[in-house]
Amino acid sequence: MKIQNPAVPFDSTVVIIGANGYIGAETCDKFLEAGYRVRGTVRNVEQHRAWMHGLFDKKYPGKFELAQVVDFEADGAFDEAFKGATVVVYVSTPTIFGPDPTQVIDPVVKGTINTLKAAAQAKVKRYVYLSSSKAVEAAVYNVPHKISVDTYNHEDLRKAREEPTVPTVERAMAVYGASRAAAELAFWSWVKENNPPFVANCVVPDGNFGRVLDAEQPNGTSVGMLKRVLDGDWSRMMTLAWIINVEDCALLMVAAAVLPSIANERIFAYYTQATWNEMRAKVRQLYPDRPDLVKGEDSDVVGRDLSTADEVVKRAEEVLKELGRPGFISVDDTIRDFVDTVYKEGH
Repeated sequence: MKIQNPAVPFDSTVVIIGANGYIGAETCDKFLEAGYRVRGTVRNVEQHRAWMHGLFDKKYPGKFELAQVVDFEADGAFDEAFKGATVVVYVSTPTIFGPDPTQVIDPVVKGTINTLKAAAQAKVKRYVYLSSSKAVEAAVYNVPHKISVDTYNHEDLRKAREEPTVPTVERAMAVYGASRAAAELAFWSWVKENNPPFVANCVVPDGNFGRVLDAEQPNGTSVGMLKRVLDGDWSRMMTLAWIINVEDCALLMVAAAVLPSIANERIFAYYTQATWNEMRAKVRQLYPDRPDLVKGEDSDVVGRDLSTADEVVKRAEEVLKELGRPGFISVDDTIRDFVDTVYKEGH
C-alpha cells in the first residue's frame, strides 16, 4: 500500500464502527497496515476481545483497542469512542428485518445520524460511511439497466411507504432495501445541511468474498452465504450480483479516509458480476482434487444480473491504483483466498 501526503497524519486514531464483522475486521487490518491506530467499536467487548486482539496485537503491538457501543440510537452513544479520533469509519449498520418501516428504517437512519453528530462534536477530520448495494437497487436478474453514481433504490422506498405491512419475506426484503437507501440518503442530506468539520465519503459494497481473518468468525455475511452455497443449502439465500475481494473493499475505505483527492464522493466497491452457480463452478475448477468442497445440487435460478456499471467500476480501480495496487484482485485469487482460509485440507 502506498499513501503519499495523507489527509490525516499516520499514527492518528481511526474509529471503526462494527469492527467485529467480516468487512469490519478486514478494514481494521488495512488501516493498521497503512500506519494508523485503530479503535474498533463492538457491542460486547468481552465477547470479541480475545480473537480480535489475537489477530492484531502481535503484528501491530499497541496500535489496536476495542470500545463498547451497545445502542447506536442512544444520545451520546459514541461520545467516548470518538474521543481523540481523527477518522470515523461506519462499517456496520444494524441489520434489521421486518415488515414495519418504523421498526426497521427509523433505527438505521437514527443510528447513522447519531454517528455523524458525534463525529462533528469530536472534530474528526474524515468520515467514511459504508452503505450497501441494497441502497442502490434490489438486484433483478435478466433485466438490462445501468448503474451510475446517482442510482438509488427508490423502488424499495416506494414499496416500504405504499405497500401493505404484511409478514412476508418479500415485504421484509423491500423494507430492508428501503432502510439502506434511506440511511445513505440521510447521510448525504445531513452532511449537506450541517457543513460538518470533516470531509465525508461513502463506499458502496455488494458481495464481499476472499480471505477470512478468523475462520471461527464467518458471521452471517456473504462469506457465510458462500459456505452454505458450497454445501448446496439454498435456504435464506440473497441474489448475487456484483462481487469484490474484501481486501479491495477495505482498501477503498482507507482511500476514502486518507486520500486528499477523494472528497464528498460515492465510491462503488464493485468489481465484476457472478452468480452463485458460477462461484460453485469456480471452486470445482480451481480445486479439482477437492470434490468435498462442493456438495449438493446447483441452484435452479435462471439468468444473472445484467446491469452495467462501467463508470463506477473504473473509478474504484483508479482509487486502488492511487494506493499503489495494480487494480482489482481477480476472482480466481478471491476464491483461493476464501477456500484456503475457511477450508483446511481434509476438513
